[in-house]
Amino acid sequence: MTPARILLVLPQMPQDPASGAARSVRTICEMLADAGFMVQALATTATERGGSTGPLEFLRASGLEVTVIPGHTKARARPELRFRHRGIGYHLLHVGSRPVLGWEAVCGRQFDRLFDETLRAFRPDILFTYGGTPADLHRHKRARRQGVRVVFALRNEGYLVPGLLDGMDGVLTPSQYLTDVYRDAVGLESTPLPLPMELADVIAPERDPIFFTMINPSREKGLMVMARLAEDLSRRRPDIPLLIIESRGSAGRLVEAGLAGGFDLRRHENLMMSAPVPFPRDIYVPTRALLAPSLWNEPAGRVAVEAILNGIPPLVSGRGGLVEVCNGAGFVLPIPPEVTPATDRPVAPEVVEPWIDLIVKLEGDAAFYSEECARARQAAAIYLPERLAPRYARYFNGVAAR
Repeated sequence: MTPARILLVLPQMPQDPASGAARSVRTICEMLADAGFMVQALATTATERGGSTGPLEFLRASGLEVTVIPGHTKARARPELRFRHRGIGYHLLHVGSRPVLGWEAVCGRQFDRLFDETLRAFRPDILFTYGGTPADLHRHKRARRQGVRVVFALRNEGYLVPGLLDGMDGVLTPSQYLTDVYRDAVGLESTPLPLPMELADVIAPERDPIFFTMINPSREKGLMVMARLAEDLSRRRPDIPLLIIESRGSAGRLVEAGLAGGFDLRRHENLMMSAPVPFPRDIYVPTRALLAPSLWNEPAGRVAVEAILNGIPPLVSGRGGLVEVCNGAGFVLPIPPEVTPATDRPVAPEVVEPWIDLIVKLEGDAAFYSEECARARQAAAIYLPERLAPRYARYFNGVAAR
């Protein structure tokens, strides 16, 4: 069977480091390209990340050779970026500083022209995409009128509207948890396949396991849990280092959360803050264990998978699909259901006491830590590309053949 031709279309930059969804679908396409599929991508430069670095500078800093097509006509007012990476040809519309859900009104016409031109020139078998705005849905319909199958990457619970995705030729989820949510809520059938991982981006070439690390200190990721944990652990064991990696949530928010609880986290010398990093592997070089006290229902929990691929035990809250993706590795430390992303003060000390006890043991018991690292590596085997790529290839070829 000739591999299908895949066109990835996203409303944001596929290389957006702050978007697990963008990274996930991009990695799927990289696996397909490596398996012999012809893959092209059309997207914008909109991102969910903070900071002042522009998209062109970010892409070039990531080692990509980007060609800029200046915007110089009424029909093509905005610049366009072109580059190839890992077997995929990318064409991005530069939308300036406009956010993921804010570029359509100004740049939508130009993006539509690019979309139609790409359909005619590339003639894809499958449009692989996500996004549920009226403009997104209209593009899906235009593709289907030309005989293109549409596969929707369902990566969160934001599409729980009866009938919204019924016209898709396929719907992919990253977990059985998310598949069950949509089946139970709106009767949507979907196919769960494990999260794809680009090992070169994720696995640290060497490790110096020092820090207990939390990524993205935002409310939904457990900001108010982490604030209490950082305060109580730092007072009890100031020799155990904590590392906070900024993403959509910032170090400033963590400090503010502590102040809302009456304590100043800035006084603790064992609490380190880091700006966002270009590749996940940079996070795991110094990480001893991952802290993921999420308070929302994680569709899958990408950081937990990244951790076990590095042989790092994750400590997770168990919300959503976190337990599933850990595949038996790490530890589940449930957080009371009344603690939610709306919680506006650090949690009570008893909530984080089990977390602190386990951190202390992972720090001080070398044999225990070694066993948990081995268990993490064993659990990570289901995410290896040699196991996952054939499953994704069969799925996409199956959709194309229908």
